[in-house]
Amino acid sequence: MHLIQWLLTTLFLSHVVSDFYLQSNQLCRQKQEMKARSPFLYIHAATVGITSWALVPQLEFGIYALVIAATHFAIDLCKTFVRSGIVAFVVDQLLHIAVIVAVALLYEPQAALPLQVLASVFSTKLILLVVGIALAGKPTNILIKLVLEKYQIGSGESCREIKNAGALIGNLERVLTIIFVLIGRYEAVGFIIAAKSILRFKDTDTPKTEYVLAGTFLSFGVAVVIGIAVEWLSCQL
Repeated sequence: MHLIQWLLTTLFLSHVVSDFYLQSNQLCRQKQEMKARSPFLYIHAATVGITSWALVPQLEFGIYALVIAATHFAIDLCKTFVRSGIVAFVVDQLLHIAVIVAVALLYEPQAALPLQVLASVFSTKLILLVVGIALAGKPTNILIKLVLEKYQIGSGESCREIKNAGALIGNLERVLTIIFVLIGRYEAVGFIIAAKSILRFKDTDTPKTEYVLAGTFLSFGVAVVIGIAVEWLSCQL
């Protein structure tokens, strides 16, 4: 059973890396605009398959890596024909994850996976922490951005000026939050939220204050969930 769980974790990490960190916003827009004519649509699908195979370096997994690449291409192509937004993003990610789960259930690893080997050298919790931090970075930034856009929070000029800094600060606070959850110091998470809220309490720019507070609660909420998930998974593997 542990091999299946490690395979699922490995494929999930592969997806996060290839679908978020190995493509830029500009290339995503190119896919959306050019659809099937976009060269990057094909390059990205190939990258997803290659990354999956690289993290599961077993000859027999080649056909499964090809399936992951092909389904990723089909899902991304379909996504180019729908309006961008939080719903499209969530459905897109759920479909990719469904493929990953199906592959993890169908494929039987022939040997220990690289992440499993690293966990035996270091610790399972440390490896899962790395996966959690990867998820808490760019993927969470995109999720929060789409949620705020849906509810039209942060559309003012003053908010646009702090968005880049907000993404960086959000990454840092989520990493700290995950670590605090893993060591059981929930009060430290509450202290950071309270301190950040107080800093904005006297800000007369209401749209900016709403943007910061909404982004903060979403950011910490996601980080706490990731921290709990990492803690739970570390006990299962």
